[in-house]
Amino acid sequence: MDSVRIDGSDPDVVDVVLREEVGPLAFLAGRWPGEVIGSLAAGALYGTPVYAVMAMFFEQSPGRIWAAVGIAAAVGLVVNTFVILYWAFRSVTRLRFSPAAAPDTMTLVRGPRTDRPRSLTGVQQIWIDHSIVESYKGDRKPVSAKITLYVLLKNGRPIRPIPILPWTTDSTPLHQQLEQALAPTTVQVDLVVERRVESPPWMALGHGGSTGGGGG
Repeated sequence: MDSVRIDGSDPDVVDVVLREEVGPLAFLAGRWPGEVIGSLAAGALYGTPVYAVMAMFFEQSPGRIWAAVGIAAAVGLVVNTFVILYWAFRSVTRLRFSPAAAPDTMTLVRGPRTDRPRSLTGVQQIWIDHSIVESYKGDRKPVSAKITLYVLLKNGRPIRPIPILPWTTDSTPLHQQLEQALAPTTVQVDLVVERRVESPPWMALGHGGSTGGGGG
């Protein structure tokens, strides 16, 4: 199971491993089966206006309309497959800081590709945003979670937010390890944890609202 960790096996660099590195085809094989039904359904749904026009104005037979539904569903599947492959090439798998003893550069590693090293003097803040939705029931068990790592540059531009697998990540030790690795630098490292309580079903149906809890 993937989990975020600090890899110090190379004495010259400190790697924050955000996702285990696999090839694009292996990434696709892991994601694709779970998204087949959703992709087919989305493709078929987006084709609804076409089916309506075919039925109302061109008096097409049910067989041709069903054929159009199948084509739209297949197109949705193909499009989603290319989107998954795109993210396999673009997703950041590691944040690399070097040299390990006193980092002065940060590099984004995207699977087999490595971005151009960026000077840490241009990085203002790195923070981990951990959002947790708890059950409205008395046990307050988490029902969903989202963890995102943000990098803010001193020119005010953020680097694209980096999603982290929530159920396999303890954000507190990750924050502590990042602080330790970047202690020799001026980069600010923060952890923001926000908790809220989900809306009971009857509240969502009756008012369309939501309830919120505090953050820390």
